[in-house]
Amino acid sequence: MNKTLTVYLISAIVTVVFFIGIEFMNNKDETMEIDPSFQSDGKIEQLSSKDKTRINEQKEMEEKLQNEYAAGTYSFDDPLIKVNPYGVTPLTALTMFETDEPVQITVTVEGKDENGDVQHIYDQFKKEHSVSVLGLYPDYENTVTIEATAESGETISSTVTIQTKPLPDDFLTTNVVESDPEKMENGMTFIVPSSRYVYAVDHNAEVRWYSTLWNSHVFERLENGNLLYITKEEGQEKYNEMLEMDMLGKVYNSYIIQLGNYEDTNLVHHGAIELPNGNFLATVHDTESEYIEDEMIEIDRETGETVREFSYRDVFPESIYQDYEGPSSDEGDWLHQNAVWYDEKDDSILISSRHQDLIMKQSYPQGDIQWILAADEKWPDSYEKYLLTPKGEDFKFPGGPHAMMTMPDQDNNKQTEDILLFDNNIVITRGEDPLSEDFSRMVQYRINPEKMTVEEVWAFGEERGEALYSRIVGDANYHYDTGNRMLTSGYIEVEDGMNSRVIEVNNEQPADVIYEIVISDFEKESHRQAYRAFRLPLHPEEK
Repeated sequence: MNKTLTVYLISAIVTVVFFIGIEFMNNKDETMEIDPSFQSDGKIEQLSSKDKTRINEQKEMEEKLQNEYAAGTYSFDDPLIKVNPYGVTPLTALTMFETDEPVQITVTVEGKDENGDVQHIYDQFKKEHSVSVLGLYPDYENTVTIEATAESGETISSTVTIQTKPLPDDFLTTNVVESDPEKMENGMTFIVPSSRYVYAVDHNAEVRWYSTLWNSHVFERLENGNLLYITKEEGQEKYNEMLEMDMLGKVYNSYIIQLGNYEDTNLVHHGAIELPNGNFLATVHDTESEYIEDEMIEIDRETGETVREFSYRDVFPESIYQDYEGPSSDEGDWLHQNAVWYDEKDDSILISSRHQDLIMKQSYPQGDIQWILAADEKWPDSYEKYLLTPKGEDFKFPGGPHAMMTMPDQDNNKQTEDILLFDNNIVITRGEDPLSEDFSRMVQYRINPEKMTVEEVWAFGEERGEALYSRIVGDANYHYDTGNRMLTSGYIEVEDGMNSRVIEVNNEQPADVIYEIVISDFEKESHRQAYRAFRLPLHPEEK
């Protein structure tokens, strides 16, 4: 065979192989088994770092406070009282004083009724005392009682008054509809916005804590009692700073999120959680691609550096994101991941996707899919094995869901697992339900991973109809002490504008309403609505 013919044949073979490869890749959704794990090329982009700006500013505040304390003689009967000690939590105070002998301190903020007291006991017996006062009313002369108990059991008390300033003019209005304090889960109801103030209200919907720091979506209590809090500088557009701070507003860590030239405001767009190793897992964007809200990063708590990053485009087939034509498709928002939950029982994560109408469970950090809760429409054959099969005649798949969480064992069966979530009931991609957009609800599903089945076992909200319908945002929480559940329907259109409703119910079916509040005075496009709400004690030591 001459040299020219050999070159020609080699060239022809290469061309054929190339086009066969292209055709194979174009049809990979239907012809090949896709590895659904988190992919990694070994290159970690540093999307996060630590920042000490706020901590350094705080050191100056603390130095002034210590100098003021050292310059005086502050006793149990005449303590130093500093309202809003770090400048960002106006309904808190720090009291400092000395006692002659070691004593145990109890501080009580007197409520406006018998259920309104906020009391906390400091376990240690000490002579030097720095006591946090939480739960003050705004624009009010608060009565605060401080008790000192010696090791002998002898107790003395002192009463002080603390005057607070009014709420800001742009604060939301919160009104109570129903309240049964004896049946409610202990603590305050914390309301987390899509934008602006995080605040907590009591059984009467009276504001008892808030932060002046801007917030969007992320507010979590960590294992050490501190808060995980996303914020931004005043006047800045982007929420690019994640704080670890306490209830007084003292910052312990500050992490800056860096996403290149991403133009939107939410860099950590919907959620961030604490992992068992102490690191943070946050939902972010891949600014190197044409898609958004489909990536997560793991942030090292000690260094602030990104130690893991992955895109859900490495988990789903290309057809899922390339062919998406629903809301915000022009922005590449095919997934719209709006929550992440870590389950320590089996080292797994759950995510919810509004635009794919799904809840999915995966191992972490491997990323292997365990199951998918979604209607069986528009899935390639290779994904059928992950889809849960519904049981029961009245079963309904979630539409545009939010805020799933695992629940404690509900049926004494180790083979099943229960999850609670907010079903917005707006079909985006799959599940053409005739009841779509007629109501929103909180729903409990029971899943058997071995049999790959799912059934509805409890729900609340459908009976309210459109009066509780929220096409975006929403939350559902299980209360561990009482077994109650709390729903947040955040974006409800009413005759005179918009409102959000937070409703606590018992676990009966049908459920009884125990507590209900209405949040109003926000505009439709303001993003001021309640994104989520949950019940927590003001003092983190009180579980």
